Amino acid sequence: MKILKKVIIWMLVLIGILILVAYLLPGTYKVERSTLIKGDRGMVFSMVCDFDNWKLWSPWSATEDSTVVIENIGACEVGAVQKWDGEEMGKGEIKITELISGEKILWEMGFEGCSKKMLIGMTFETEGDEWLVTWTAEGDLGYNPLYRYYGLMIDSDLGTEYENGLKSLKELCEKLPDYPGIEVTTFPSGPGLSVKDSVKATEGIGIFLEKNYPFLFAYAIKYGGIPAGHPYAIYYNWDPEGMILMEAGIPLAEPLEGKNEIMAVQTPGGKVVKASHYGAYDESYIVHEALNKYIMVLKMEYAGAPWEVYVTDPIDEPDTSKWETIVCYPVR
Repeated sequence: MKILKKVIIWMLVLIGILILVAYLLPGTYKVERSTLIKGDRGMVFSMVCDFDNWKLWSPWSATEDSTVVIENIGACEVGAVQKWDGEEMGKGEIKITELISGEKILWEMGFEGCSKKMLIGMTFETEGDEWLVTWTAEGDLGYNPLYRYYGLMIDSDLGTEYENGLKSLKELCEKLPDYPGIEVTTFPSGPGLSVKDSVKATEGIGIFLEKNYPFLFAYAIKYGGIPAGHPYAIYYNWDPEGMILMEAGIPLAEPLEGKNEIMAVQTPGGKVVKASHYGAYDESYIVHEALNKYIMVLKMEYAGAPWEVYVTDPIDEPDTSKWETIVCYPVR
């Protein structure tokens, strides 16, 4: 009995010492890791800012339990949130609280049942021809002794995951095309008029468009239609040495009935990967190549034929270097 009492006393003393030591340990933590990434800043930023892209590089995407359900609400904006619920990962959320496009993102992350929030940040700074991406996490450990002891290991544990995530982010971004302004967005659709036909790739595209845009505008004005945007062209296939099925169209403010070869349509729209090309039309293949590479690297699924929107009227602007063409690829 005396031995048992001594054991209990020593255990209580040991527990007391451990608790006392715990309160002498730091009550806060900060983890920081960095990497250098080559590529377009907007592209790198979008890989981090949009929760839909996290599955491509996040250190936790490969270790999610099979029961987890993830919900992304909002895009690259303050208030956008990712929520998860799983048997192993538990239930929690991470929310964007501050955002300076291309420079900084701040998040707040919390788990159900835990009152303490983790403050996470990522900054993007120029360093030569690369971007220095710095990922941080900090928070308050509170007065729970177990949390205080875990604070001694958090830099090693979370820091390793940060290193893995930054490595994956670097590999992903450096595979992406170095073309400015590529973005995933929703392109508006509305009523329009169009003409569809097959033309020779080598010489027929320009002739087809030059013929049909004035034809469509004249038809719209004759029958009371109101043009409401820039002309576009849909390319249903691409055969540089053969025939191309294409559609030339104009958007309208209100629907208008077609006649003969002129069709009443809904202009193309929906979820797209898009970018602008500045220059002569025959040089736009550069942006097409970049968009196709972007879609391939991000493992996106095509959802239809691409189209071009001709923002600049060559009659008003003779300088081809100032011609803007928006190129859109619909994706799921």
